[in-house]
Amino acid sequence: MNASKRLLAAASVVAFSASASFAQDGPVQTLFTNVHVFDGINEARIENANVLVVDNLIAKVSPEPLSVASAEVIDGGGRTLMPGLIDAHVHMAITEPVADLRDNFDWMYWGAVSTIEAEKMLLRGFTSVRDAGGPAIGLQKAIDRGKAVGPRIYPSGPVISQTSGHGEHRHYTEPHPNFEGASPSFFNQHVEFLADGVPEVLRATREALRLGASQIKIMAGGGVSSSVDPLHTVQFLPEELEAAVKAAADWDTYVLVHVYNDEGILRSIEAGVQSIDHAQLMTEVSAQAIKDADVWVVPFFSLLGLDAETVTKALGPLAAPKFLEVQGGARNQMRLLKEFGIEKVAFSTDIIGDPVALTKQNDEFKYRLEQWSSYEVLMQATSKAGELLALSGKLNPYPEGQLGVIAEGAYADILLVDGNPVEDAMIMTDYENNFDLIMKDGVIYKNTLE
Repeated sequence: MNASKRLLAAASVVAFSASASFAQDGPVQTLFTNVHVFDGINEARIENANVLVVDNLIAKVSPEPLSVASAEVIDGGGRTLMPGLIDAHVHMAITEPVADLRDNFDWMYWGAVSTIEAEKMLLRGFTSVRDAGGPAIGLQKAIDRGKAVGPRIYPSGPVISQTSGHGEHRHYTEPHPNFEGASPSFFNQHVEFLADGVPEVLRATREALRLGASQIKIMAGGGVSSSVDPLHTVQFLPEELEAAVKAAADWDTYVLVHVYNDEGILRSIEAGVQSIDHAQLMTEVSAQAIKDADVWVVPFFSLLGLDAETVTKALGPLAAPKFLEVQGGARNQMRLLKEFGIEKVAFSTDIIGDPVALTKQNDEFKYRLEQWSSYEVLMQATSKAGELLALSGKLNPYPEGQLGVIAEGAYADILLVDGNPVEDAMIMTDYENNFDLIMKDGVIYKNTLE
């Protein structure tokens, strides 16, 4: 862990009573004592445990006392020590409604606001995220190089959409970006690529990989925030989806898709897609297909707390009817996922738009508890999501340790939580009062114990 990164961590979170260790001779060691460990996998906590962190990795998890002469000792006071949270579908750089970003702000504004929001996200306990599309690769580099504070980011780079698909945000009279003579600045910001036909899909996929994507995001169906594609649409032909999957596999990574309805889900699974994101309009047909194919589902349910007026304000009047349709399918989706025994379910929030809405990220726990137990939801937000991130294979930007678990050799991404979230995950919604310590990569960014 370099000195500049630790210095930035300390300087940027003074208001949160954070502490950071500066570079020194030998490894930096932190010993947590008197904690009950939820390891991200097992429902039973390891009671009265001790956890040793050396530099940025967990070196020891023990129910027996540990004596480490040079370690900084943190008495957890009987709190729960657990993995940092993982949000498997966010949009780190889309911090305003898309139309505002297109028409009213430049790239400097995007960068400034996304950096501010990234730090806030880390302080909500999210130490890793999978960015599901947008110009977040630069933000990832800034965080990883110690220039900014935020979660680990698995970036998808520009989303890939067909013409008149969910990644289509042109003005009505704006020329197609792939037509000769067109100069579409919004597309040049690495937000989205339009691609039609196998050659263009291959080119767009390979370009996203060239830019630094760790996985590929494809728009496989209609969406709420886009105005030209009804929800019933199925986007990309089978051969186009297959081309993206094969091009990603050649780089040892995978494709995730934005999709809501059965036909889009089935077409994506048949093409070899590994991550079905959203899917609120699924029925028993696609639930069975997901179960049989053993692919991931990445839904979000915090939309249950929104109303048409809020959506209209954030996304425009055309979005509200589509939003209400998607919202209407959410609880049925939860029921299907549970009844069909689909276990590859990752925690996500699809955070996008108004910065005020970003503060509601932890509310996702509340809605999932309508169908799953506290333990199951915590698994979705830790070890399950960590498994999903690891699908990026050789493109994994953080290959040194596991994510989403408390185990020897795992990354030291750690929360100290006041209470027992394994019994009551509602604790996780009040992150300001209940998250007493937040560590990412061995660096402490919040500590109210001192």
